[in-house]
Amino acid sequence: MSDDALRPGGALEGPLFRHFLKQLSEVREPEVGERIGAWRILRELGRGGSGVVFLAERADGAYTQQVAFKWLRGDRPVPGGRGVLARERQLLASLDHPNIARLVDGGETEQGMLWFAMDLAAGRTITEQARELPLRARVTLLHTLCSAVDHAHRRGLIHGDIKPSNVLVDDRGQPRLVDFGIARLKGAALGPSYGLTPDYASPEQRAGDELTTASDIWQLGRLLEEMKQSTRVGSELEAIIRRATAEVPEERYASAAALAADLGHWLAGRPVAARGGGAAYRLACLVRRNRALSAVVISAVAVIVAGGAWATWQLALERDAARASAAQAQAALEDTEAALARARALHDFLIGLFRASEAGLPRDQLPDTGALLERGARRALDGDSVPDAERFGMLLTLAEVYMTLGRNDQARPLLETAVQLARRHAQRRPEDLAHALARQGYMAMAEGQAERAEAVLLEAEAAAEGQRGAEDAWAHARTRRAWLTWRMGRVEQALALLAPVDERLRSDQADRLQPATRLQAFNALASIHSALGDHRRALEYRSRAVAMAQRLHGADSRGHAIQLANLAGDEIRLGRFESAEQNLRRAIELYDRIFDRPVVLRAAAYGNLANLLAYTGRPDDALEMIDASTAEWAEAEGEPVAEHVWRDYHFGRLLLRMERPDEARPRLERALDRFDALDQPPLHGPIMTRAWLARIECREGALASGQALLTEIDRLGALDNAAHRADLLEARASCLVAAGDPAGAIEALERSLELVDWPGYALHRSQRWRLLGEAFELAGQRERAGRAFDRGRVLRARAGMADSSSETE
Repeated sequence: MSDDALRPGGALEGPLFRHFLKQLSEVREPEVGERIGAWRILRELGRGGSGVVFLAERADGAYTQQVAFKWLRGDRPVPGGRGVLARERQLLASLDHPNIARLVDGGETEQGMLWFAMDLAAGRTITEQARELPLRARVTLLHTLCSAVDHAHRRGLIHGDIKPSNVLVDDRGQPRLVDFGIARLKGAALGPSYGLTPDYASPEQRAGDELTTASDIWQLGRLLEEMKQSTRVGSELEAIIRRATAEVPEERYASAAALAADLGHWLAGRPVAARGGGAAYRLACLVRRNRALSAVVISAVAVIVAGGAWATWQLALERDAARASAAQAQAALEDTEAALARARALHDFLIGLFRASEAGLPRDQLPDTGALLERGARRALDGDSVPDAERFGMLLTLAEVYMTLGRNDQARPLLETAVQLARRHAQRRPEDLAHALARQGYMAMAEGQAERAEAVLLEAEAAAEGQRGAEDAWAHARTRRAWLTWRMGRVEQALALLAPVDERLRSDQADRLQPATRLQAFNALASIHSALGDHRRALEYRSRAVAMAQRLHGADSRGHAIQLANLAGDEIRLGRFESAEQNLRRAIELYDRIFDRPVVLRAAAYGNLANLLAYTGRPDDALEMIDASTAEWAEAEGEPVAEHVWRDYHFGRLLLRMERPDEARPRLERALDRFDALDQPPLHGPIMTRAWLARIECREGALASGQALLTEIDRLGALDNAAHRADLLEARASCLVAAGDPAGAIEALERSLELVDWPGYALHRSQRWRLLGEAFELAGQRERAGRAFDRGRVLRARAGMADSSSETE
C-alpha cells in the first residue's frame, strides 16, 4: 500500500494530499529571522483570534524602520475573499489621523499568507493608564479616541476589535488605535469566529450579523465602562455608557462623532443627550459650569436672607425693649433700619456687578467669574464707594467667596479691611467685629497657623460675649475655636468649649442662632464625640447636621454630601453597614456631579468606604478603594501619587488588619520615613505607624526593635482619639506577650477592648480577643484562654473573614 502511494502518480501526488500540503502552508506561522517582503521578523509581540503580531525591521536596506507585522491566520477564511481584503488595504493606507497607527505596507506571500505592516505604537494599554488617572482624564482619553474612530468610519472602515490591548497611550498621554489590520468595510460580515474578542464583541458580532459602525460604538462604550473601574461616575456618564452599549444597534449613538459630542458635553458640564431631562437639568448644568460665580450668588443670598432674619429678630427685641425704655426702643429701631439698608445695599451692589458685565456676552453665557470678583473687590475696597456699614457686608461676602475658591491672597485684604471697619464701629455693632475676626481665624486655621488662629478667635468671642444681638457671632467664633482645639489634639478641652453652645442648641433659644452656625456646631459636636469613642452621641448630632445641611443647601449640595459621608463613618463603627454604604455611595455620587477634578472630600469618602469593605469581608475591594482614595488625595494636593505621605500609611494599616504583615511592613516603613521627613507631621501619623510596626516586630520575634519603637512613641506625646489609643494598647500587648509578661498584656488588652467596643469593629476586636487568649494561655489560665479564642472566632466570622487561627483550647 505504501509503495503504491510513493510511486509516480500515486496518492502523494493526488488532489487530497495537495490540499493537505496547502493547509499546512496556510497554518504555518512566520519564524524569527524569516524575511517577508521588505521585512525581517524579529520576535513575537502578541496573538489573537485573527492572527499574530510580530516585531519586524526593514531588511532591504532602503532605510531603518521597525513595524508591528500582523500575520493573518491562514486557517481562518477571509470574509468576502481576497479581493475585498485588497480594497480594504487601500482604504487603510488612506487613514491619516494622529490617533491611528498608520498602515506602512502589506501583501501576500507565495504560499498565500496575508500580512500588514503597521506603525509600531509604543505605550501602555488604555486601561492600564486609566488606573493612575482621575475620572476626567480617563473620559478625555476616550473622547480623543472617538475622533479617531469617526475618522475611519467616514472613510468606510470599521475596526471591529476595539479593546484595551488595541489602544495604547504614549508617553505624551495620547491614545493610539492599533491593529486596523482586521478592519472591515461597512456592510461586511465577519462570521462568529473571525477576530472575535468575546468580552469586547458586540451582540451582532457574536451573532455573526452584518458589521456596522454601531459595533465600534458598542466597543467604545464597553471600553469606557471598563475604564471607569470602581469609580462612581454619576447618572450622566452612566447614561452615556448605557446608550453606547445598547443591545439593539439602532438605539446606540448614530456615530462616533455623536458619542464624542456627548462626552465633550460631560467634560464641559453641559447637558448630555443620553441623559435627557428638562429645564431643571439644564439649569443645574449651567450652575455647575459656573460654580465659582454660583458661590457669589449663594453667598450674597445667604447674607441678604441672614440680614432679613436678623432684622425680624431685632423687631421682636424692639417690642420687649419698648416696655422698659423708649431710648432702648429707638436704638432697636435704628438697628433694624440699618440692617435692612445693608441688605438693600448688598443687593444693589451685586446686581450692579452683573449689569456692568452684560455687554457683548452671548445670551446663555454668564459673566466671567474672575472679572466679576475683581470688579467687586475693587469697589468694596474703595472707601468712597458706599458708607462703612454697607461696605462691610460687601467685603465679607467677597472674602468668603475667595476663601471658598482657595484664593486666600485675594481674600486677605478684603478681610483686613472688614476688620478695620468693624473695629471702627465695634461699640455699636460688636457682632460685625466678631464675624470678621472669626473668618480671619478660620483663614489662619486653613493656612496651618494654629496659634494665630486661636488668638484671633479668642478676640472674636470676647467682642461678642454678652452683647445684645451678638449671640450668633459668639457661638460661631466659639465653635470655630473648639474645632481648632480638637484638631490640635485636645479633644476633652474642645468638648468643654462647646458645652455652652450645646446647651443653647437644646434650649428654646436655639432659633436665635443662624442655621449655618447650628450646622457648624452639630458637625463639631459629632466629630468630637466620635473622636472620644461615643459614636451613639456622635450619630445623634450627625443626623441633625445632615438634616440641617439638606435644609440649608439642598439635597444635591456639597454640604449635604459632606454630612452624609461623615454620618457613614459613625454608622460603620456602630455596625450599620448597609446604611453606611448607601450614604457613602450617595455622597460619592454627589461629589462626582459637583467636582470635575480630584478633591480631598471624595478621597475621604473613598477611605471610609475602604474601611467598610474591609470590615465586611471584602479585602480586595477594600485595597482597591484605598488605592482610589490615596490617589485622589495626592492629586487634589498636587503631589505625586507614589510619594503622598498617607498612601503607604493607609495601605499598611489595612494590610495589617487583614493579617498580611509581610505586605504591611514595607508600606509602614516608607510611611514612617515620610512622616519623619516632615517639619510638622500630624501627631497621630508617626505615632500610629510606629505602633503598627512595633506590633509586627514583636509578633515576629524582634522584641528589642519593637520595644524601641514603643519607647519612641512615649517621647512623641499622647493621643486623645479612642481608636488610636486602643490600637496603641494592642501593640504594647503584642510586645508584652512576646516578652513573657502575660499580666501586663492582659491589662492592656482589657483596657483596649473597653475603649473600643463598637459593633462595627469586629475585625479589630477579633484580633484583640485572640491575643488575649494567647496571654491567658501564657499565664496558665486555659479556660479563660479558650473563651477568649472562641470570642475571637465569633467576631472574625461576623466580619466575614475566614478563620486562620491555629490556637488549641
